[in-house]
Amino acid sequence: MSINVRGGDSLSSILQRVGNAVKEIAKPAPAPQGASVGQSVQQQARVPGWDGTSSFETASAKGTSAAAPAPAASRPDLGRVLRDYQVQDDQTTKWSPKAGGLIPIPFTGEYTITQTEAKMLDGLSVSRGLVGLNTFNNIKDQAFEVSDRLYPNPSSTPGHVPADREREWMGNDGHRDAFRHAYWNALMTREFGAEWTQQFATAHEGLPGNPATREAMDLYNNEVGRQIAIANPNASPEELATLVQQAVTDGKMVVLDQSGQLQWSDRVPYGQHGLTDGVPAAGGQPVPNGDASARQY
Repeated sequence: MSINVRGGDSLSSILQRVGNAVKEIAKPAPAPQGASVGQSVQQQARVPGWDGTSSFETASAKGTSAAAPAPAASRPDLGRVLRDYQVQDDQTTKWSPKAGGLIPIPFTGEYTITQTEAKMLDGLSVSRGLVGLNTFNNIKDQAFEVSDRLYPNPSSTPGHVPADREREWMGNDGHRDAFRHAYWNALMTREFGAEWTQQFATAHEGLPGNPATREAMDLYNNEVGRQIAIANPNASPEELATLVQQAVTDGKMVVLDQSGQLQWSDRVPYGQHGLTDGVPAAGGQPVPNGDASARQY
């Protein structure tokens, strides 16, 4: 696919926005009001725990009733998801954009990220240049924009959410968060390839102290997003958004319920999710080595 760079972007603004992308992908953002995206598409995606017999075709017409929750037997055990979808802590480092991945560029700011993320972003600047870093940032922006539009802030906050964690609850652990992570991974897979995306998105969760339930939720939903993109290599970003949204509706992703435990996305009403208890995981899969090459999928 062609790479579209905004004509008004100066070198300094591109680099500043790239730095912001690294720190903002998991950060809550205010949500504009909005409804749906794109048109229904007919492609089917194979995702973890899905037997391939149900359709991802959206039922977006007015008056369409919500689908019944999928039978538990068709999905993995959530205890296994919590156990298996963890990554070991990575070391952190101060990172800033570098020309060719080597030469620091003044006045671009420093950001605390994992060492593997830093390695892969430097590699991206070597293989794709600053245009590649700008594309990475644009994908982040798109994931936030579309997730905010499809899943606007509820009109009220449920009583189980502590007042001092309301903003955190708005942006994390629920359906918007699940969509955002999956769509981010689908778009990166479309642009950079599944292997690069898997390594980067997994390394992103290796920040020390990441809560176990939130980490499992994000890693699982990341995988769903990548599989949707792999199964639909010719899908447009709008079509991918439709497929990812349908996966949330169909219960093929996970969120946290009111007790802070993993639950399928169709078994927690929108706006009624919970929050992580903040307890970090012990162990997990090794941090990726970050040697994947970014390429168009």
